[in-house]
Amino acid sequence: MMMFPTAAIMLAQAMTAPAMPAAQSMAMDTPVSYQGVQAVCTGVGSAKDDNQWASYPIRIEFSNDGAQFLSGAHVTLSGAGSADLNCDGPWVLVKGNPGTYKVTASIGNAKPESATFTLGANGGAQKRVEMRFPDYKPNE
Repeated sequence: MMMFPTAAIMLAQAMTAPAMPAAQSMAMDTPVSYQGVQAVCTGVGSAKDDNQWASYPIRIEFSNDGAQFLSGAHVTLSGAGSADLNCDGPWVLVKGNPGTYKVTASIGNAKPESATFTLGANGGAQKRVEMRFPDYKPNE
């Protein structure tokens, strides 16, 4: 099989380039540490009422245009810490390094949504970051 020189170089580079890490699928109700961030996927059943979740200063919620919770989000956090994860629940709770963060989430084939939030050094009351997916259509 004969390859053009540029194709051979591209193939060699692709074979030696480090793979980008895939998004981590989170187990429900199990805190996971990332780069400067601790996150937990929750929000279903009695587990959502666990007192330990109150220590997380940010609660990211996923819903449709009718304010019904959605699950199955792909979530990317960037800023003072970072994470790339998949959550099968309607909430991702976050705590981590103080600073400003950007969160981008996608569910199914709905248009991705983004928001920003700030984590302070002293915690405080839990803040809700609502991410609505008005064009979400189940089973598409």
